[in-house]
Amino acid sequence: MNLKQLMIFKQFVEDQNVNIVANKLNITQPTVTFHLKNLSETHNVPLYHKKGKHITLTKAGQILYQNSTKILTLIEETEAIMNDYTIFKRGSLRIGASHAPIYGMLPHAMREFMEVYPEIEISLEVDTAPRTVEKVKNREVEIGVISENGIRDKEVEVKRLFNDPLVVAMDKRHPLADKETITIKDIQSYPLITHSSGSTKDSIDEWQHKNLIEIEPIMQSNSMSSLIETIRNSQFLSLLSSSAVNHPDIIAKPLPHAPSERHISIVYKSDRVIHPIMQDFISTIYRLY
Repeated sequence: MNLKQLMIFKQFVEDQNVNIVANKLNITQPTVTFHLKNLSETHNVPLYHKKGKHITLTKAGQILYQNSTKILTLIEETEAIMNDYTIFKRGSLRIGASHAPIYGMLPHAMREFMEVYPEIEISLEVDTAPRTVEKVKNREVEIGVISENGIRDKEVEVKRLFNDPLVVAMDKRHPLADKETITIKDIQSYPLITHSSGSTKDSIDEWQHKNLIEIEPIMQSNSMSSLIETIRNSQFLSLLSSSAVNHPDIIAKPLPHAPSERHISIVYKSDRVIHPIMQDFISTIYRLY
């Protein structure tokens, strides 16, 4: 088994067509067929079953495909790191982010970084915190910046930046805006809109369970901007991450009997080599926050 065979097998599983694989890898169709056959015969185990134009992987084939993907991704990642050392201050960085830092601190950090390193190409993917962590683990992004209240996963390193408590957000002209202390009864007295997924939703659920209450939101959304715009000029309330409340018309009040602490954190895969571009981005965030 060699890298060429792994590359051919991975491409074949994804395209399910020998001719397409040959064209993509710039080799002949008989070469593709030979290596696929050789992989099965060398280990004396079938890797897939073919029915018409489609293939179905055996258990052995699934393992080979998964490990081939990991090996080839690690090789690609290592080559990129070596390239970064060779031509430092050029290259790319793939960042994943959950919604709270996107509406809070991350744009400022990215702007500062790009001004210093204009030759570095930034790719940003915004998703929920749990999905961003999965992208980090699957090496789809190199760094995640998320709101979290505890990650117990040995595959991920977590570097906490600052506390990011859940707060009661409202328009600055809301009837509760001048009240120094907000109670649970106050929250129950006004219509509530909430985030529909991710770590914020988990914290809201934890808060309700902890306080033995159940408040049915009249609206849920996975868009932080839609929540902010909806509570503007209204009597609606929302429960948001403190870092996401940065609109001049919106104020935040401490949430009574708040759930466990939340944080804005940097996450990356434990076995990932921190190459110079990653290190400079992390240093930029630490310098600002």
